Amino acid sequence: MNPRRRNLPFLFATLTVGALMLIAPAPLIEAQSGIRGFSASHADAERQLEQWLRKIPDAEHAENNLRHITAEPHMAGTEGSHRLADWLRLQYENDGFDAKIVSYSVWLPLPTEVKLDLVAPQKKPLATQEEPYEWDKSTYDSRASIGFNTYSPSGEVTAAIVYANYGTADDYRQLESLGVSVAGKIVLVRYGNAYRGIKSKLAEEHKAAALLIYSDPADDGYDAGDVYPRGPWRPMSAIQRGSILYTEIYPGDPLTPGVAATPDAQRISPADARSLPRIPVMPINAQDAAAILSHLTGAKVPRAWQGGLPITYHTGPGESAVHLKIVMDYQQRKIYDVIARLPGTDDSEWVVLGNHHDAWVFGAVDPGSGTTVMLETARALGELVRGGWKPRRSIVMCEWDGEEPGLLGSTEWVEDNVKELQSKAVTYINTDVGVAGPNFSASATPSLQDIVREVTREVSDPNTGRSVYEAWKEHSEHAVNEPSGVARERPLRTDNDAPLGTLGAGSDFCPFFDFAGIPSLDVGFNGDYGVYHSLYDDFFWMKRFGDPDFAYHATLAKILGTIVLRLDQADVLQFDYSAYAETVQHEAGALTAAAKRVGLTDADLAPLADAAAQLREAAQRTAPTLRALETSASGTAQHQQVNLALAAVEQSFLSPGGLPGRPWYKHQLWAPGSYAGYTAVMMPSLAEAIEHKDAEQIRRAIAGIAAALTRATAKLNEISRLAQTPSSDHSPS
Repeated sequence: MNPRRRNLPFLFATLTVGALMLIAPAPLIEAQSGIRGFSASHADAERQLEQWLRKIPDAEHAENNLRHITAEPHMAGTEGSHRLADWLRLQYENDGFDAKIVSYSVWLPLPTEVKLDLVAPQKKPLATQEEPYEWDKSTYDSRASIGFNTYSPSGEVTAAIVYANYGTADDYRQLESLGVSVAGKIVLVRYGNAYRGIKSKLAEEHKAAALLIYSDPADDGYDAGDVYPRGPWRPMSAIQRGSILYTEIYPGDPLTPGVAATPDAQRISPADARSLPRIPVMPINAQDAAAILSHLTGAKVPRAWQGGLPITYHTGPGESAVHLKIVMDYQQRKIYDVIARLPGTDDSEWVVLGNHHDAWVFGAVDPGSGTTVMLETARALGELVRGGWKPRRSIVMCEWDGEEPGLLGSTEWVEDNVKELQSKAVTYINTDVGVAGPNFSASATPSLQDIVREVTREVSDPNTGRSVYEAWKEHSEHAVNEPSGVARERPLRTDNDAPLGTLGAGSDFCPFFDFAGIPSLDVGFNGDYGVYHSLYDDFFWMKRFGDPDFAYHATLAKILGTIVLRLDQADVLQFDYSAYAETVQHEAGALTAAAKRVGLTDADLAPLADAAAQLREAAQRTAPTLRALETSASGTAQHQQVNLALAAVEQSFLSPGGLPGRPWYKHQLWAPGSYAGYTAVMMPSLAEAIEHKDAEQIRRAIAGIAAALTRATAKLNEISRLAQTPSSDHSPS
């Protein structure tokens, strides 16, 4: 017998969509107020179910799982990742899920040689590797990858250096104002303020010969606090690996944009793949950057460009020159997604969860903590099933491969199953960096903001004993910027609530939300985390700094499990389209004001303002009809129709032609900015047209967005009619 089963002092009796009955030795909770989305008769049973689930996740299981997950490097495209996928499939099967591995064939390089030498004003070998520490045996593992950037082309370059701060568009404009050109030079930039693929793209557009990216101690090293192994921050030898694939154009396999990378898929040539970079790019550590920067001459940099190294930074070019050589082995390689399904009484609706399992090296935080939390969530759900509970909707838990190179596994699976997902998936719940510390954060489409707040009010924070919500709200009021590489999306507008961010890119929610229009959210705990994508993101770091007693791993599993139960068991799905419409109207107002400043008239802007107002009116009309439907007999065909329509509102915002120049991105209201990297831009076609002061493009963008809002308004009106139509079918759907 599984020893955890003895910790469930209850037995689930017959459970149906219409009636949930629990047999327990004593009442667990006193009568509480209802739960949004549940009839009064089902709310108490739901609370009982949630309380039992939250008793199951524990720290010991989480610690043991993370120890196994981090036992060897498991980078995408290697047998380490394949072995981990096989192990994960077995874990889900042991928890009662129907689990399988789905494989795709993707264009994926691995490095064979990465070489860097300072050749002027003196000769010195660089590309130094990360220093091992005797008390952390993992750091001696010879299987660890060298520092490299996935999707860098092979190349060999000898050239002078120009320092360009973070390598953003503003930074290049600043260099031009100083009379400094990067054409034909090797550009040195620091991590932070933008996705590394944006840095590569801008360097390429400015005709640089190559790009070096380093981690400055001002961003995530000794300026932030004590460095590893004394503290959690990045030591001087640590290297931030990472992809430079142009995911802002499209994520996933570069050779099969928009279609699944099955063995027989029609592929474009690498030369035609718009997401592939064209200049060599290499990550280096701070100590190698110091060797280069200390010899740079040229103008003294602006004050904001001065980093944390104990030297005065100069732009160059000057005495420093380097020789760079990168040899990459590009091949079709297999990746391995694990898809685990817990069938519900109604398989026409799915609640989908996901996390990736591939890591740059050991990946204790990114993504092992999220993988561990997913396993604890699955174990808790499996225990409920063994106790007699049956999910109402099917629960699909996914472990993606190839996220680090460019969201490969999730993108290919969504492209492979997009029609079924759009007809069945009611929500996608993502976790990636599950636990890096004690500070909760979340991002979500506006309709799902409140369910995250509601659930975190029900779960205790291990450190404070208060609710996670209270700790989250207090921390957000005093928050500082997150360390480089893990910056969260900008918060949505709130009224004294804990703020949720927006969904841009950078993790596996992207294909679900931006391509398929599935309502999505992303959750995790953050903290002082300076070893992102380095050798030192291992079990030792987590045990010493991130979550020593694994209490936050268990806590996040309780949060994920409770969100799943709320969405799985709901009589009426808890989408808040009034909040969504308010967000849309607020942003539409801000953008129309900006468009006026570049010369457009009220007549040009009227379609957007009118469509936003109509969406808000429709949302306000629909809300009371949905509340009334909650009180009626559940499990009817009417409820099923309403729920599927509610989930499909997000798809109304999709346009088949996608965004200008980026047809893969279908969502008209949200996308990562073309030069913003991970960060979401709202109404991106309009925002970028205004930035370019292109009046005709502004008009086209307004027409496209207004059409999307009109489609959503029609869908909400349809939902209102469905919710008000009397139903004689009260059989379970």
